Amino acid sequence: MNTLKHPLSWLTITASGLLSTLLLMTAAQATDSIINTAGSATSIVAQPISSQLIAARKKQFRKKKIKQRIRVRKTIIQSSSPQTSLPQTEFSQTPPPAPISPAPIPTPPEVVTPPPAPPTLPPASTPAPETNPPKAETPNPFSLTTKLEGQVIFGATGVVSGDFDRNTAAGYRARLELKTAIGEGTLTTRIQSDNLGSATAATPEGSLSWTGDGAGTVAIDALKYEFPLTPQTQLVVAANAGASDDFTDTINPYFDGDGASGSISAFGNRPSIYYTVQGAGAGIRHQLSDRVELSLGYLSSTSNTPTTGNGLFGGSYGALAQLTFKTGENSKVGVTYTRARNSDPGTGSTNANAGGDSNNFGLQGSFQLSPQLALGGWAGYTQNQAAGGDRQIWNWAVTAAAPDFGGKGNLAGLLVGQEPRVTSSGNGTTDTKAGLHIEGFYQFKVSDSISITPGIIYLTAPNQDVNSTSAVIGALRTTLTF
Repeated sequence: MNTLKHPLSWLTITASGLLSTLLLMTAAQATDSIINTAGSATSIVAQPISSQLIAARKKQFRKKKIKQRIRVRKTIIQSSSPQTSLPQTEFSQTPPPAPISPAPIPTPPEVVTPPPAPPTLPPASTPAPETNPPKAETPNPFSLTTKLEGQVIFGATGVVSGDFDRNTAAGYRARLELKTAIGEGTLTTRIQSDNLGSATAATPEGSLSWTGDGAGTVAIDALKYEFPLTPQTQLVVAANAGASDDFTDTINPYFDGDGASGSISAFGNRPSIYYTVQGAGAGIRHQLSDRVELSLGYLSSTSNTPTTGNGLFGGSYGALAQLTFKTGENSKVGVTYTRARNSDPGTGSTNANAGGDSNNFGLQGSFQLSPQLALGGWAGYTQNQAAGGDRQIWNWAVTAAAPDFGGKGNLAGLLVGQEPRVTSSGNGTTDTKAGLHIEGFYQFKVSDSISITPGIIYLTAPNQDVNSTSAVIGALRTTLTF
């Protein structure tokens, strides 16, 4: 009997087909759920997955699902058709489809990691320190620092009037001083050259303050080392050309410029008693109090000659002792004694420079009356024992200085005095006339390094001789310092 003609058979076939379709769709949804669960697990395990890779996987899953649905539909159609009406084909012999197994869980994709960045090179570093540290140097107790100071004098002099044994001359004196700090002291090395000789062989009177031997040679003129023994005591050791002003206050502040400034004459530069102490030796300067100072020293001009009658103690020498009292602001008084052998003052008459042993006494002072005026002066007495008898020698001077006269840094000076003169003698070598030394100068400051000083000296009786006529000596000095 034909099955198509019976409605019950058709309903039975149709219900069985629908049931199969529902079963297949449920299996497909379960498969999708498994796939989605696997994808979620994969995303958790392999993070992060790129969006492109996820999209590709989903597309692949959809294709598989469509193919499965097509296969299921074909199976339903074949199973729902009556076997009698269908031709004898392979579908009639096909066994029922095998149960659909869940799709295998896809393998999680490999996580693509970006290539590592190239290593950053460390910045260049300084070379590593030496393995073995340098050996410690032996500590040096001295810190050497040398300072160079220089001074050049261009000078001209001549007799303006009077019968005097002196011609017009011009010359120079150049000094270089190297001051080296050694320990707590200072070593001074002075190199000097000059070509203007002494004023005259007849008498030292009127000699200029910057003249020398006139040889023009370059030599070490002074070599000394000064250092503090205590905060109140200063010691000076001179190996050559030491002078009393190295360790003593000459108490003539505006006139004593050691030839480069102040007075143009040796007599006006400092009291004559100080010229009896010069050479090599040592001196000490000690502050007894804020107002009292003691100076002691010994210098010899023949210290470098060991022959008989010479040497440090057997030849010419000068020993000094002085007390200096501070009487006010920029005001002082000094009492000085020197003992000398064959050491002359270098100023005054020829008779006053005859050598021998001498005891010299001096009293000198300087008083600053105002910032624009200072008065000073000295008196000196010498008891000389020379061949033929004892002699009495006197000298004195009164000074006046006007700082900043006519301009800042300028100086006007006036001196009236008597150079050393033999007032009495046991051998008849007494000077016959008391002559005066009158001097005036004006020091003009051109700059901090240059000054020009014109000056004039008037000698009423040159060489303290009654037979001499007065003389006027002019001088012009230009000083450069650096």
